[in-house]
Amino acid sequence: MDLPPEVVELGLKLTEAAARNSAAVVTSRIRSAIAAGKKDDAIAALEEIVSELLADKQELTRIAQAYQSELVAQRLSTGDVQYIAGTIIPLLEQFAGASPDGQQMARSIDALKPLLSVETANILQLLGFNFREAIGEPLTRLTANKIESRITSSEEAQLEAVKREQLYIQLAMNPEAFERFRTLFGR
Repeated sequence: MDLPPEVVELGLKLTEAAARNSAAVVTSRIRSAIAAGKKDDAIAALEEIVSELLADKQELTRIAQAYQSELVAQRLSTGDVQYIAGTIIPLLEQFAGASPDGQQMARSIDALKPLLSVETANILQLLGFNFREAIGEPLTRLTANKIESRITSSEEAQLEAVKREQLYIQLAMNPEAFERFRTLFGR
């Protein structure tokens, strides 16, 4: 599974902060500050260590919140699952009612209903299933491809219309061919 770049970056920042704040590193810095001998220098060094630790704590809090936000972005909430099930199932049932093989489709929909329950969605997510990646991304690609194919079809139709216009112009420039065209098509 490929991790999003944001998650990889958060992991690197977490590793850096952990390395800076390991007990051995902090203890060594405190001993060095105290061993310097001068009271004012030791106090200044200890204050700097405390300031850095507080700044690192804030960074760690920010990293934890970013991780939480990434996790929440990947999970469907109970409300999301209820909304999806409440919207999709009636829509599919409507399609089934209008379809010639509505009975078969209705049985398929009935089989699908348990998969769209809050409990099933939670269990699948706990097992690592990512609905957005498994269903949302392919649907997005499918929709984008469909839109692009329609744009391409539209562009091809426009190109064909331009070619037809060019042929009409060529036809108009040849009096004999134009007369034959008028005779054939009564124009």
